[in-house]
Amino acid sequence: MKVRSSFLITVIALAALTCPSAAQMAGFDSLYARANQDRNAGSFAKAIAGYQQCLAIATNSKDSLRIGNSLIGIGIANDQGGQFEEALLYYFKALDIYERIGNQKKTGGALKNIGNTYRVLKDYNKASSFLQQALAIQYAQKDSASIGNVLNDIGLVCMDQDSAATALTWFNTILAGYNKYLRDEVKSYVLNNLALALTQLKRYPEALNAYQSSLSLMKKRDDQYGIALVLGNIGDLYYKTHDLPRALDQHLQNLAIVQGIKSNELLKDSYDNLAKTYQGLGDYKKAYFYQQEEMKLKDTIYQEQSAKNYAEMEARYQSEKKQKEILYLQQDNKIANIQLLNQRLIKYFLLAGLAIIVLVALVIYRNYRAKQKINNELNHINDKLEEANSSKTKLISIISHDLRSPISSLFSFLELKKQNSARMQKEEQEQFDKELTRSSENLLEAMEDLLIWSKSQMDHFTLAREKIPANDLMDEMILLHRPFANEKNVLLKKEGQTDFLFQTDPNFIKVILRNLVTNAIKFTPMGGIITLSGIREKDHILLSVKDTGAGIPRADLGNIFEWTSIRSDSSGLGLKLARDFAEKLGGRLSVQSEPGKGSEFILTLPV
Repeated sequence: MKVRSSFLITVIALAALTCPSAAQMAGFDSLYARANQDRNAGSFAKAIAGYQQCLAIATNSKDSLRIGNSLIGIGIANDQGGQFEEALLYYFKALDIYERIGNQKKTGGALKNIGNTYRVLKDYNKASSFLQQALAIQYAQKDSASIGNVLNDIGLVCMDQDSAATALTWFNTILAGYNKYLRDEVKSYVLNNLALALTQLKRYPEALNAYQSSLSLMKKRDDQYGIALVLGNIGDLYYKTHDLPRALDQHLQNLAIVQGIKSNELLKDSYDNLAKTYQGLGDYKKAYFYQQEEMKLKDTIYQEQSAKNYAEMEARYQSEKKQKEILYLQQDNKIANIQLLNQRLIKYFLLAGLAIIVLVALVIYRNYRAKQKINNELNHINDKLEEANSSKTKLISIISHDLRSPISSLFSFLELKKQNSARMQKEEQEQFDKELTRSSENLLEAMEDLLIWSKSQMDHFTLAREKIPANDLMDEMILLHRPFANEKNVLLKKEGQTDFLFQTDPNFIKVILRNLVTNAIKFTPMGGIITLSGIREKDHILLSVKDTGAGIPRADLGNIFEWTSIRSDSSGLGLKLARDFAEKLGGRLSVQSEPGKGSEFILTLPV
């Protein structure tokens, strides 16, 4: 199922401004229109190159409005090509320009684009925040067309959060109250989104009518990306209604267009849909072929990301190596200077007698201590470098073995369930689905933790600090882990004075608490209690997770946060990440445990 916002096809109108050169601005308008056509045709790289030319012209002319429009165009082309973080970068640059020149209409449009991109990235809190800001501006401007466009994105947020009925209400409101204000390109995507909501509610005839209306508008505008999107959705509808020949026809048309516009996002889904449809038709050879094509595409995307990560690691290694070489050269210079000083002292010794001998002895002893201290520092630096290299090797090994292998196994189990679902009893299917869901959630959490950790290791990384209510944070952790705790009959509760605010990075603090609570549930027996507490002192914030489990042996307490404690079947990776994140926040993570009485992990953060 595909959901895209209408902002991806909105042609950005250029304001008529007084320009230093009418010929330059005419050239700008022509280039901009051509870039829009390339984007609608799915030639995203070509479109970005065109927008970059427009940006150069506008920058040379110091035309702020056209600079902002060029940046928005680059952002949309990146968005359609699946480069969402790159798109956000250009959207925020455009937003800054629009706010500086006081253009409320363009500011609202940029806020809407940012909100929708956060929706695609599944950050629904930020998505809702930016969309509400955009909606307030459009209401103030009394811009009915833009209001309908923003309401469409709000409906998509509801649908992404499995609220199809609520989303359907928004889409019907748009078509009923703002239909006459909507341009064809906006209306075509509203109809597509309406059909998706109807499909989720199993109102298939109504959904098919909405898809056909959307497809007609897409073809009228020659929007190749939109045509491919709707064809794929119609094919999915036919698949759900078991009309497999029609589903196959729609997916083949979709594939022909997607291969032309070079969108990895749509191409991956095209392969998946064709594999499912051919399997349903009994053509296992073709089903296997498209399944393999999908896996190749996934591997290509994975390898591209891995190559980027390895390049960053190599650059960091080379930098550390150069720093080490500089240290060695500095030490060689120090040793050479010391040797010259010793030679002079020997000469003085021969001339000055016993008094100079005593002085030389003292100097030699001092130099010996200095050299010993330097050598100790060098040994310490070498140990740190070896630990860093060992950590990187260990992390890469965990990623390649403990994540990639479970992903392949999970995929195989899903295929097995798909092929044998008719043979399973209802209870077996429910249990199987439950286990698969739990495995998927655990795997996703581990991947998210590793992604945040790897970003935190980059030299240019900075914390995103926000004010967080401690009480809400505790409630969120309890709500998140309650299903897992209920399965073991473990009670989750909070205590202490948690009604205070503190400033920190929300992503880091949630990863730390999530790992601590997950470990506590894992090692707490049936009927146990896990207590989350928070205390604000004068200089520190103390957050703790305490369990009534078996406790940690004293021999293991000293190294549970080290890489050496990590095994494939242990939770040591989570504790290592938690400690690293605590240090990034300027705090520390400690543990108190007594065998047979449970453990308490305490996170200490500065105020």
